[in-house]
Amino acid sequence: MLRFYFLIAILFLPTLSKGQEYFKKTRIESQLGFISSTSKTTPFLLRSNQYGLVPLESQVGFVSGSVRLEYDSLFTQTKKLKPFGFGYGFTPHINFGVKNQILIPEAYAKVRFKSFEIYAGRRKEIQGLVDTLGTMGSYIWSGNALPMPKVEISIPNYTSIIGNGLVSMKGNFAHGWFGKGDSVQNVLLHHKSLYVKIGKPSWKIRMIGGFNHQVQWGGYPTKPFYDNISKQTISKFGMDFPTYFKVVSGISLSKGGEGWENQSGVSANEAGNRAGNHLGTVDIGMELSLKNSRLLFYRQSIFDDGSLFYLNNISDGLLGVSYAKLKSRGIINNITFEYLNTSNQGGRYFFDQAPQLRGVDNYFNNSIYLDNWTYQNKVIGNPLLIPVENLELENSRFKNPNVIINNRVTAFNFKVFYDFMLINVCTQVVSSRNFGSYGFPIDKSQISFMQK
Repeated sequence: MLRFYFLIAILFLPTLSKGQEYFKKTRIESQLGFISSTSKTTPFLLRSNQYGLVPLESQVGFVSGSVRLEYDSLFTQTKKLKPFGFGYGFTPHINFGVKNQILIPEAYAKVRFKSFEIYAGRRKEIQGLVDTLGTMGSYIWSGNALPMPKVEISIPNYTSIIGNGLVSMKGNFAHGWFGKGDSVQNVLLHHKSLYVKIGKPSWKIRMIGGFNHQVQWGGYPTKPFYDNISKQTISKFGMDFPTYFKVVSGISLSKGGEGWENQSGVSANEAGNRAGNHLGTVDIGMELSLKNSRLLFYRQSIFDDGSLFYLNNISDGLLGVSYAKLKSRGIINNITFEYLNTSNQGGRYFFDQAPQLRGVDNYFNNSIYLDNWTYQNKVIGNPLLIPVENLELENSRFKNPNVIINNRVTAFNFKVFYDFMLINVCTQVVSSRNFGSYGFPIDKSQISFMQK
């Protein structure tokens, strides 16, 4: 019965009620639906990567709408890029029933000047080299959590910098706000990325490489605490320009031999390391052009506390291949296979003076920012790395619901989009083995299935 109700929710939820109209160039949409299952919780694939809109609790109705204006066509009839464009989006969402919420996943304005874009507000997005249509979730930023407010300047599309497309690049630089948290207030976000593609659009093979870098930084503890190592009371974290420069550059606070003994008001953990919680991925990929289709191979390698530099956790990461129809539709339109491994984490031992033993990365957790890599109680990264709250552990010793208790995972993802009797259909299967963490080991397997 559980599978039956799960199937009904997936099939009918997107089509219960939807209307749209166009007023000049502004697009208006609305949606109404209800989520139900035989258990108290919403099935995993129904709630994951939904930008925080689908709650853990089942038996919830929702109504949402959106008003958006996209850019005019980027090019003139002579194929020249138009110099300016602007757009905006506003998407309110209301949940009612077991869970009552008013959420605003999108509220932004954007301006384009040639290849550059500036936007401010909340906007749905995914970070990292990945097939955004078929992925189980990009490791660092998957679209699982409610978008946070940011100001960002970017080159959103690959833009030629050498040889009429021989070398092209895209990237972004952003400042964001986590806002209020349980452990630290007014936490800030630094985010940047840079990706380079080698190969002209007419070539059969193109190589891709790049990185993304995120930092939780600044703010002040909800309750000032006494640091036993530095013998100081910590009431705030650095938010001045020198600190911001080190956040952006990744330079250690102890660079040049200055230890925690000489840094007033700084906890020993940060003084001997870096300001804030740094994390991200280094990505490589290859595009292969076929007749009217494309193959994409990609690999995301994880960096968290230095293990990747020493290649201790090189076995961890997200590996994927996707096939996509481009110019014409057929029975099969998109297929994605992925393998995720986060079980190594540099090993189960950590000794700072022995690089080969620099392990226990404890992905998405941090000893200062105890809300960890979450926003509004949802994991920002891959949803298979699960916090305490979502595991529903009985008599859990963890008082913090945002501890990512299940961050050692291996998983396979298969997702296919195809046409069946003129109907667009999607099938997804995710098989995972969950090992908990080095500090709280578990061993559970799960298969999740979605048909819509």
